[in-house]
Amino acid sequence: MKNIGLERGYLELYDYREDYPSIYEKEKEELLDIYKDRIKYIDHVGSTSIKGIKSKPIIDINIQTDDLDDFKEYTESTVEGDIYTVKKEPTLGGDYLIRKEEDGKVKAFIHVYKTGDMNGITSIMFRDYMNSHEDEAKRYEALKMELYDKYKDNRKEYTHGKDKYIKEIIALAMKEKNKI
Repeated sequence: MKNIGLERGYLELYDYREDYPSIYEKEKEELLDIYKDRIKYIDHVGSTSIKGIKSKPIIDINIQTDDLDDFKEYTESTVEGDIYTVKKEPTLGGDYLIRKEEDGKVKAFIHVYKTGDMNGITSIMFRDYMNSHEDEAKRYEALKMELYDKYKDNRKEYTHGKDKYIKEIIALAMKEKNKI
């Protein structure tokens, strides 16, 4: 995971990189090796999974597991250490969040949900909708740039500023999916 990542708490946006999917695939293989059968589903999500838009150079990964308590216990007893750390405070999305950090930079956010949790499902729906609606992806990128200009020193406000738009897109994605 060279040439990606940000220092914890920092916010910078970069152009889309064609190697994001291959970086994700390498991380996926590592996580599957670490967690083995504890992972039911694993997906590349977040802005680095949306083709052509600016993003933080941090890979977001969505994991769904049938036994969240076992996953947490295994992580905290076996995996957590210098590279993988667990966010101890509650997250906005209700996920169990693991950071991958190397060389002083956060390289990946690993969002873990119980299989079927709606937050885990909607992050995938958001990605899929954006990748099939280029006009919306560009609107999302424009919103991110506007928020970045306004809140580049306040990552929490930057993230909060995207919430309404993301919820609107998830509603559209659900509506579209139900028409199929």
